[in-house]
Amino acid sequence: MSELFITGAISVGMLLLMAVPGFILGKMRSVNTESTVKFLSVMLLYILQPFVTFDSFLNTAYDPDVLINVVVVFLFTCVTIGAVLAIGSFAMRFAPFGRDAGGVIAYGGAFGNVGYMCIPFLQLMAPGNHVIILYATVSVVAFNLMAWTVGNFALTGDKRHISLKRALLNPPTLSFIIALPLFMLNLNFLKAETLSGAAYEIVSGIREVTTLFADMVGPLAMVLLGLKLADIRFKELFSDGRVYIAAGIKLIFFPLFGVAVTALMSLFMNVEPIALNLIAMSAMPCAQNVIMFSTIYDKDSDLAAKQVTVATLLSVVTIPVMLLLLSVL
Repeated sequence: MSELFITGAISVGMLLLMAVPGFILGKMRSVNTESTVKFLSVMLLYILQPFVTFDSFLNTAYDPDVLINVVVVFLFTCVTIGAVLAIGSFAMRFAPFGRDAGGVIAYGGAFGNVGYMCIPFLQLMAPGNHVIILYATVSVVAFNLMAWTVGNFALTGDKRHISLKRALLNPPTLSFIIALPLFMLNLNFLKAETLSGAAYEIVSGIREVTTLFADMVGPLAMVLLGLKLADIRFKELFSDGRVYIAAGIKLIFFPLFGVAVTALMSLFMNVEPIALNLIAMSAMPCAQNVIMFSTIYDKDSDLAAKQVTVATLLSVVTIPVMLLLLSVL
Protein backbone atom coordinates (compact mmCIF):
# COMPACT_ATOMS: atom_id res chain seq x y z
CA MET A 1 0.00 0.00 0.00
CA SER A 2 1.26 3.45 -0.93
CA GLU A 3 3.08 5.34 1.80
CA LEU A 4 1.15 8.44 0.74
CA PHE A 5 -2.13 6.61 1.33
CA ILE A 6 -1.09 5.57 4.84
CA THR A 7 0.32 9.00 5.72
CA GLY A 8 -2.76 10.69 4.27
CA ALA A 9 -5.15 8.45 6.19
CA ILE A 10 -3.29 9.06 9.45
CA SER A 11 -3.20 12.82 8.82
CA VAL A 12 -6.94 13.04 8.13
CA GLY A 13 -7.60 10.89 11.18
CA MET A 14 -5.47 13.18 13.34
CA LEU A 15 -7.35 16.21 12.05
CA LEU A 16 -10.71 14.74 12.96
CA LEU A 17 -9.32 13.67 16.32
CA MET A 18 -8.58 17.34 16.96
CA ALA A 19 -12.29 18.03 16.42
CA VAL A 20 -13.28 15.77 19.33
CA PRO A 21 -12.68 18.35 22.12
CA GLY A 22 -14.87 20.88 20.31
CA PHE A 23 -17.55 18.25 19.76
CA ILE A 24 -17.53 17.31 23.45
CA LEU A 25 -17.68 20.96 24.55
CA GLY A 26 -20.59 21.53 22.20
CA LYS A 27 -22.52 18.49 23.39
CA MET A 28 -21.92 19.38 27.05
CA ARG A 29 -23.01 22.98 26.41
CA SER A 30 -19.87 24.07 28.24
CA VAL A 31 -19.59 27.12 25.98
CA ASN A 32 -21.95 29.31 24.02
CA THR A 33 -21.55 27.63 20.64
CA GLU A 34 -22.62 30.59 18.52
CA SER A 35 -20.29 33.11 20.16
CA THR A 36 -17.40 30.64 20.36
CA VAL A 37 -17.70 29.71 16.68
CA LYS A 38 -17.72 33.40 15.79
CA PHE A 39 -14.63 34.06 17.93
CA LEU A 40 -12.70 31.13 16.46
CA SER A 41 -13.67 32.15 12.93
CA VAL A 42 -12.36 35.66 13.50
CA MET A 43 -9.15 34.28 15.05
CA LEU A 44 -8.55 31.97 12.10
CA LEU A 45 -9.29 34.53 9.38
CA TYR A 46 -7.81 37.71 10.80
CA ILE A 47 -4.88 36.43 12.84
CA LEU A 48 -3.80 32.85 12.21
CA GLN A 49 -4.02 32.62 8.42
CA PRO A 50 -1.85 35.73 7.93
CA PHE A 51 0.68 34.22 10.34
CA VAL A 52 0.70 31.03 8.24
CA THR A 53 1.49 33.12 5.16
CA PHE A 54 4.32 35.02 6.85
CA ASP A 55 5.71 31.87 8.47
CA SER A 56 5.90 30.01 5.14
CA PHE A 57 7.23 32.87 3.00
CA LEU A 58 9.70 34.26 5.52
CA ASN A 59 11.18 30.85 6.25
CA THR A 60 11.87 30.20 2.57
CA ALA A 61 14.90 31.53 0.70
CA TYR A 62 14.12 33.14 -2.64
CA ASP A 63 14.14 30.68 -5.51
CA PRO A 64 12.92 31.56 -9.02
CA ASP A 65 11.54 28.04 -9.40
CA VAL A 66 9.39 28.55 -6.30
CA LEU A 67 8.12 31.84 -7.74
CA ILE A 68 7.16 30.09 -10.99
CA ASN A 69 5.37 27.41 -9.00
CA VAL A 70 3.49 30.12 -7.07
CA VAL A 71 2.05 31.32 -10.38
CA VAL A 72 1.26 27.76 -11.47
CA VAL A 73 -0.52 26.89 -8.20
CA PHE A 74 -2.52 30.12 -8.36
CA LEU A 75 -3.62 29.46 -11.96
CA PHE A 76 -4.33 25.78 -11.25
CA THR A 77 -6.58 26.70 -8.31
CA CYS A 78 -8.49 29.32 -10.30
CA VAL A 79 -8.89 27.16 -13.40
CA THR A 80 -9.99 23.98 -11.62
CA ILE A 81 -12.46 25.79 -9.34
CA GLY A 82 -13.84 27.75 -12.28
CA ALA A 83 -14.20 24.69 -14.49
CA VAL A 84 -15.87 22.51 -11.83
CA LEU A 85 -18.16 25.40 -10.86
CA ALA A 86 -19.19 25.94 -14.48
CA ILE A 87 -19.86 22.23 -15.01
CA GLY A 88 -21.80 21.95 -11.74
CA SER A 89 -23.86 25.06 -12.41
CA PHE A 90 -24.74 23.82 -15.90
CA ALA A 91 -25.71 20.36 -14.59
CA MET A 92 -27.90 21.85 -11.85
CA ARG A 93 -30.07 23.53 -14.49
CA PHE A 94 -31.47 20.09 -15.29
CA ALA A 95 -31.83 18.92 -11.66
CA PRO A 96 -35.24 19.04 -9.97
CA PHE A 97 -33.96 20.95 -6.92
CA GLY A 98 -34.77 24.56 -7.71
CA ARG A 99 -32.41 27.47 -8.31
CA ASP A 100 -31.38 28.02 -4.67
CA ALA A 101 -30.52 24.41 -3.88
CA GLY A 102 -28.80 23.99 -7.25
CA GLY A 103 -26.59 26.99 -6.56
CA VAL A 104 -25.63 25.67 -3.13
CA ILE A 105 -24.75 22.25 -4.58
CA ALA A 106 -22.70 23.72 -7.44
CA TYR A 107 -20.85 26.03 -5.04
CA GLY A 108 -20.18 23.24 -2.54
CA GLY A 109 -18.86 20.99 -5.29
CA ALA A 110 -16.38 23.57 -6.53
CA PHE A 111 -15.04 25.20 -3.37
CA GLY A 112 -13.07 23.05 -0.95
CA ASN A 113 -11.86 23.69 2.58
CA VAL A 114 -8.52 25.08 1.43
CA GLY A 115 -7.73 27.28 4.42
CA TYR A 116 -9.08 25.53 7.49
CA MET A 117 -8.43 21.91 6.50
CA CYS A 118 -5.94 21.75 3.62
CA ILE A 119 -3.26 23.81 5.37
CA PRO A 120 -3.44 21.78 8.64
CA PHE A 121 -3.52 18.59 6.58
CA LEU A 122 -0.36 19.57 4.72
CA GLN A 123 1.28 20.63 7.98
CA LEU A 124 0.77 17.06 9.18
CA MET A 125 1.74 15.48 5.86
CA ALA A 126 4.97 17.47 5.52
CA PRO A 127 5.98 18.81 8.95
CA GLY A 128 8.48 21.64 8.77
CA ASN A 129 8.18 21.97 4.99
CA HIS A 130 7.59 25.69 4.59
CA VAL A 131 7.51 25.61 0.79
CA ILE A 132 4.52 23.28 0.68
CA ILE A 133 2.61 25.53 3.09
CA LEU A 134 3.69 28.55 1.00
CA TYR A 135 1.97 27.00 -2.02
CA ALA A 136 -1.10 26.26 0.11
CA THR A 137 -1.43 29.93 1.09
CA VAL A 138 -1.37 30.79 -2.62
CA SER A 139 -4.35 28.48 -3.13
CA VAL A 140 -6.16 30.35 -0.36
CA VAL A 141 -5.63 33.65 -2.21
CA ALA A 142 -6.94 32.13 -5.45
CA PHE A 143 -9.85 30.57 -3.56
CA ASN A 144 -10.89 33.96 -2.14
CA LEU A 145 -10.67 35.58 -5.56
CA MET A 146 -12.95 32.96 -7.07
CA ALA A 147 -15.32 32.76 -4.10
CA TRP A 148 -16.13 36.48 -4.00
CA THR A 149 -16.60 36.71 -7.76
CA VAL A 150 -17.80 33.76 -9.85
CA GLY A 151 -18.68 31.79 -6.70
CA ASN A 152 -21.12 34.39 -5.44
CA PHE A 153 -22.61 34.72 -8.91
CA ALA A 154 -23.13 30.95 -9.19
CA LEU A 155 -24.72 30.85 -5.74
CA THR A 156 -27.07 33.80 -6.21
CA GLY A 157 -27.42 34.28 -9.95
CA ASP A 158 -26.99 38.01 -9.30
CA LYS A 159 -23.96 39.97 -10.58
CA ARG A 160 -24.47 42.55 -7.83
CA HIS A 161 -22.96 40.11 -5.33
CA ILE A 162 -19.66 39.93 -7.22
CA SER A 163 -17.14 41.82 -5.09
CA LEU A 164 -13.61 42.17 -6.41
CA LYS A 165 -12.90 44.55 -3.51
CA ARG A 166 -13.61 41.86 -0.92
CA ALA A 167 -11.71 39.31 -3.00
CA LEU A 168 -8.59 41.45 -2.61
CA LEU A 169 -9.11 43.18 0.74
CA ASN A 170 -9.14 40.21 3.09
CA PRO A 171 -6.46 39.12 5.60
CA PRO A 172 -5.06 36.10 3.69
CA THR A 173 -4.74 38.07 0.45
CA LEU A 174 -3.31 41.19 2.09
CA SER A 175 -0.73 39.14 4.00
CA PHE A 176 0.22 37.46 0.71
CA ILE A 177 0.62 40.86 -0.98
CA ILE A 178 2.97 41.92 1.85
CA ALA A 179 4.91 38.65 2.07
CA LEU A 180 5.54 38.10 -1.65
CA PRO A 181 7.82 41.14 -2.17
CA LEU A 182 9.76 40.25 1.00
CA PHE A 183 10.25 36.74 -0.40
CA MET A 184 11.38 38.11 -3.79
CA LEU A 185 13.83 40.48 -2.08
CA ASN A 186 15.07 37.56 0.05
CA LEU A 187 14.27 39.45 3.26
CA ASN A 188 13.36 36.62 5.59
CA PHE A 189 13.90 34.97 8.94
CA LEU A 190 16.82 33.01 7.52
CA LYS A 191 18.83 36.22 7.72
CA ALA A 192 18.85 35.77 11.49
CA GLU A 193 21.70 33.30 11.03
CA THR A 194 23.92 36.16 9.87
CA LEU A 195 23.08 38.35 12.86
CA SER A 196 24.46 38.38 16.37
CA GLY A 197 23.65 39.76 19.79
CA ALA A 198 20.37 41.56 20.37
CA ALA A 199 19.49 41.65 16.66
CA TYR A 200 19.68 37.85 16.49
CA GLU A 201 17.56 37.45 19.61
CA ILE A 202 14.86 39.82 18.31
CA VAL A 203 14.58 38.26 14.84
CA SER A 204 14.68 34.72 16.26
CA GLY A 205 12.00 35.64 18.78
CA ILE A 206 9.70 37.08 16.09
CA ARG A 207 10.29 33.95 14.01
CA GLU A 208 9.35 31.68 16.92
CA VAL A 209 6.19 33.65 17.71
CA THR A 210 5.16 33.59 14.04
CA THR A 211 5.59 29.82 13.90
CA LEU A 212 3.64 29.31 17.12
CA PHE A 213 0.67 31.26 15.74
CA ALA A 214 0.88 29.45 12.39
CA ASP A 215 0.81 26.06 14.12
CA MET A 216 -2.44 26.99 15.88
CA VAL A 217 -4.47 26.85 12.65
CA GLY A 218 -5.01 23.09 12.73
CA PRO A 219 -6.18 22.69 16.35
CA LEU A 220 -8.44 25.76 16.33
CA ALA A 221 -9.95 24.98 12.93
CA MET A 222 -10.76 21.46 14.05
CA VAL A 223 -12.19 22.61 17.41
CA LEU A 224 -14.41 24.93 15.36
CA LEU A 225 -15.52 22.00 13.21
CA GLY A 226 -16.23 19.91 16.31
CA LEU A 227 -18.45 22.64 17.75
CA LYS A 228 -20.41 22.79 14.52
CA LEU A 229 -20.77 19.00 14.37
CA ALA A 230 -22.21 19.02 17.88
CA ASP A 231 -25.24 20.96 16.63
CA ILE A 232 -25.96 18.57 13.75
CA ARG A 233 -28.78 16.06 14.02
CA PHE A 234 -27.18 13.04 12.41
CA LYS A 235 -30.47 11.24 11.81
CA GLU A 236 -31.46 14.02 9.41
CA LEU A 237 -27.98 14.46 8.02
CA PHE A 238 -27.75 11.43 5.78
CA SER A 239 -31.41 11.30 4.70
CA ASP A 240 -31.10 14.19 2.24
CA GLY A 241 -29.91 12.73 -1.06
CA ARG A 242 -28.88 16.14 -2.36
CA VAL A 243 -25.86 16.25 -0.04
CA TYR A 244 -24.32 13.27 -1.80
CA ILE A 245 -24.37 15.09 -5.12
CA ALA A 246 -22.29 17.96 -3.74
CA ALA A 247 -20.04 15.49 -1.87
CA GLY A 248 -19.60 13.39 -5.02
CA ILE A 249 -18.62 16.39 -7.10
CA LYS A 250 -16.19 17.70 -4.50
CA LEU A 251 -14.67 14.45 -3.29
CA ILE A 252 -14.57 12.41 -6.50
CA PHE A 253 -15.06 14.49 -9.65
CA PHE A 254 -12.98 17.49 -8.59
CA PRO A 255 -9.89 15.53 -7.47
CA LEU A 256 -10.04 13.30 -10.55
CA PHE A 257 -10.25 16.42 -12.69
CA GLY A 258 -7.34 17.86 -10.70
CA VAL A 259 -5.28 14.73 -11.31
CA ALA A 260 -6.03 14.90 -15.03
CA VAL A 261 -4.96 18.56 -15.21
CA THR A 262 -1.83 17.80 -13.18
CA ALA A 263 -0.96 14.89 -15.48
CA LEU A 264 -1.38 17.17 -18.50
CA MET A 265 0.87 19.78 -16.87
CA SER A 266 3.52 17.12 -16.24
CA LEU A 267 4.04 16.84 -20.01
CA PHE A 268 5.36 20.41 -20.06
CA MET A 269 6.91 20.97 -16.63
CA ASN A 270 8.16 19.27 -13.48
CA VAL A 271 5.08 19.04 -11.24
CA GLU A 272 6.74 16.98 -8.50
CA PRO A 273 7.34 19.97 -6.14
CA ILE A 274 3.68 21.00 -6.27
CA ALA A 275 1.85 17.74 -6.96
CA LEU A 276 0.94 17.11 -3.32
CA ASN A 277 -0.48 20.64 -3.05
CA LEU A 278 -2.53 20.31 -6.23
CA ILE A 279 -4.08 16.97 -5.35
CA ALA A 280 -4.66 17.86 -1.68
CA MET A 281 -6.37 21.12 -2.64
CA SER A 282 -8.54 19.28 -5.15
CA ALA A 283 -9.50 16.56 -2.66
CA MET A 284 -10.60 18.76 0.25
CA PRO A 285 -14.29 18.54 1.31
CA CYS A 286 -16.82 21.35 0.78
CA ALA A 287 -15.71 24.69 2.19
CA GLN A 288 -17.44 26.05 5.26
CA ASN A 289 -17.98 29.43 3.65
CA VAL A 290 -20.85 28.01 1.57
CA ILE A 291 -22.78 28.07 4.86
CA MET A 292 -21.84 31.70 5.46
CA PHE A 293 -22.71 32.88 1.95
CA SER A 294 -25.95 30.90 1.72
CA THR A 295 -27.03 32.44 5.03
CA ILE A 296 -26.08 35.98 3.96
CA TYR A 297 -27.89 35.70 0.63
CA ASP A 298 -30.91 33.85 2.05
CA LYS A 299 -30.31 30.60 0.19
CA ASP A 300 -30.67 27.01 1.44
CA SER A 301 -28.27 27.25 4.41
CA ASP A 302 -29.54 23.99 5.94
CA LEU A 303 -28.52 22.12 2.81
CA ALA A 304 -25.18 23.93 2.86
CA ALA A 305 -24.50 22.86 6.45
CA LYS A 306 -25.44 19.25 5.74
CA GLN A 307 -23.32 18.93 2.62
CA VAL A 308 -20.27 20.41 4.36
CA THR A 309 -20.65 17.96 7.24
CA VAL A 310 -21.23 14.88 5.07
CA ALA A 311 -18.37 15.74 2.72
CA THR A 312 -16.02 16.32 5.67
CA LEU A 313 -16.87 12.95 7.21
CA LEU A 314 -16.55 11.10 3.89
CA SER A 315 -13.23 12.79 3.15
CA VAL A 316 -11.61 10.54 5.76
CA VAL A 317 -11.81 7.83 3.08
CA THR A 318 -11.59 9.81 -0.15
CA ILE A 319 -8.54 12.01 0.57
CA PRO A 320 -6.13 9.08 1.15
CA VAL A 321 -7.53 7.31 -1.93
CA MET A 322 -6.96 10.37 -4.09
CA LEU A 323 -3.39 10.67 -2.80
CA LEU A 324 -2.77 7.22 -4.24
CA LEU A 325 -3.16 8.77 -7.66
CA LEU A 326 0.01 10.79 -7.06
CA SER A 327 1.96 7.61 -7.78
CA VAL A 328 0.90 7.71 -11.43
CA LEU A 329 2.17 11.27 -11.99
